[in-house]
Amino acid sequence: MEQSQKQPYLTGKVEDVMTVDPLTIAEDEPISSLVEMFLTYHFHGVPVVNAKGRLVGIARDSEVLAMFVAREPFVVRYRTVGDIMHVPPFTISPDATIQRAALKMFVDGTRFLVVVGEGQKIKGIVTRIDLIKGIRWKDADQ
Repeated sequence: MEQSQKQPYLTGKVEDVMTVDPLTIAEDEPISSLVEMFLTYHFHGVPVVNAKGRLVGIARDSEVLAMFVAREPFVVRYRTVGDIMHVPPFTISPDATIQRAALKMFVDGTRFLVVVGEGQKIKGIVTRIDLIKGIRWKDADQ
């Protein structure tokens, strides 16, 4: 049967498609380190951790660019990742469905979610591209 006669659906759990043990950045790192990470790895965002390794926020490319669109961008002194990170971080559990993660991304307006387990321990991250891995096809008449 041709692909055009099939209907897409999402199946699976976040843990099936997430990236485990993601890179993180410390909240006290300079913003230049964050920018370098984005350029090196082509990321759109990363989890931000405190000195104890606990998740405290996320830093996205949008937060970096927002520094330059403020009415008077250099009135506020942006020095560290903690100065620009988004709080609270957008999170999801590993056992959530891929469909739930997709909905959460759209509602939260983000490209990725931090996957957390017990005690807010970082298990991984899941991006929109990861979620696309959960697309399956079924006959249109089913």
